[in-house]
Amino acid sequence: MEKNTVIFVTDKRQLGISNFLPGKTTKLNWTDEADENLCLERIQKANIVVLPTPAKKVEVSKDLVELLKYNLTNCEILFGGLLEEKWYHIGESYGFECYDFMKDELVALENARITAQATIAEIMKYSQYEICGQKIVVTGYGRCGKKLANMLSSMGAKVTVLARNAKSRKQAKADGHNAVDFSYGAEEAYGTHIFVNTVPALVMQEKIFREMHSDAVVIDIASAPGGCDLKAAKEYGIPVIPALSLPAKYVTKSGAGIFANAIYKKAFLDFDLKEDKSWISQIII
Repeated sequence: MEKNTVIFVTDKRQLGISNFLPGKTTKLNWTDEADENLCLERIQKANIVVLPTPAKKVEVSKDLVELLKYNLTNCEILFGGLLEEKWYHIGESYGFECYDFMKDELVALENARITAQATIAEIMKYSQYEICGQKIVVTGYGRCGKKLANMLSSMGAKVTVLARNAKSRKQAKADGHNAVDFSYGAEEAYGTHIFVNTVPALVMQEKIFREMHSDAVVIDIASAPGGCDLKAAKEYGIPVIPALSLPAKYVTKSGAGIFANAIYKKAFLDFDLKEDKSWISQIII
């Protein structure tokens, strides 16, 4: 019995997924001419294809994207994070299913939890202040913002949430935090040393940076291009730390396990491990 898997690897988290799945693992390099033919063969024979998270990372190689359009001939299900519409169109043309990790509520919540923990590590790395007793501003109150605010609060921080949505502000207050909309951003910035942005839109504007303390730091975990006016930050000497894919940096095995568990439940629940003859190809891109 075989269910063969190709995993496109852009970080240690992707590299670790194979440790949790059935099959003998081999490692290939997309940029190595010696592996070129075998990479193509494995892509054509793969039943399961795992793109990076976010899936856009696969575009580091335009040739690879074009090749995937025409060679997922044996694919049954394609996994990835934040899948763009083009992958669903490709799936329709070949008859395979597309599964977006970030549309799975359990995966998204677990990913938010470990992202929040990793964000705290970034705060400890870049801020000159401890967390306990500090006022910390968190922008946004989605999954990551909520997990982070609650963790910081449990560590003794005085958390203020800046959120555009009235429902989010109400929830933040119910969770024990101060919460205001962005019109009060400059006022809340005054005297604050630690900021974390989770909003992938330009919410950290000049009026906020203008009021920041000279030794403040901003950790921006929002997806590209982030949520900070970098020109204003530079003008006022405020460091903005772009912090993408933090689970891949700090908690690689936990991050890999979350994705692998979703893959296993979706693709391997009916798989007979006693007769396993599968392979897993990690293609480094």
